[in-house]
Amino acid sequence: MTRLAVIGTFYQRRDRTEMLLNRLLVESTYQPDEFWMMCEEEEDAEIAYKWEKEYPNLLIKILNTPKTENGQYKIIPYSNKINWALDRTKADYIVYLDNYSTPHVRKYEIMKQTLDNNPDWNVVYCSQNRTGYQEMLYVTDTPEGAAHYKLNYTQVMHKRTNDRWNLDMKNADPADLADALFWQALHFSLGIFYPVTPMLIEEEALDEHYIPSRKAVGI
Repeated sequence: MTRLAVIGTFYQRRDRTEMLLNRLLVESTYQPDEFWMMCEEEEDAEIAYKWEKEYPNLLIKILNTPKTENGQYKIIPYSNKINWALDRTKADYIVYLDNYSTPHVRKYEIMKQTLDNNPDWNVVYCSQNRTGYQEMLYVTDTPEGAAHYKLNYTQVMHKRTNDRWNLDMKNADPADLADALFWQALHFSLGIFYPVTPMLIEEEALDEHYIPSRKAVGI
């Protein structure tokens, strides 16, 4: 049986942590086999500690990002956290989460089932309702061979790969260029991103993502 890992980066917006833990570990119609909760600081993880005993699939890690003497990040924080989990996961499929995103209760069930039912597919992406600075519904409609600057990273589920996220801070801005570089790597190694059609969910997105500012528009 295939296994799913959700890799989540948790820092800032701590008011949403409890809701996301409940969504993934209680409400979701497919609970992840591994839920990597990658935190920047101890305070980011405090709410989750009470969940550990009941949910052994919850894997909490504090991973501080190296900084310069001026307090600037030396490497991209979320890329560093994702790569740490990718190096250790035993799952067959990978999907991403951050505390700006909210997965539909059936998101993981539907995306995983789509990959299970299409063994020749290596990557799928889902519809996403984008809020905040950029209000729009991104609809899954066609196979995607150039996901750069189109898909938010929480829209995608892919098979396990040796590809890793770019750490270079020069690729952190504008609009998280590191995401586009990772999609390019996945296109090269895993091929086309196939759309997931929500089953039994009419006109509902499988993911919601808050985009806080113009700087964050894009991927």
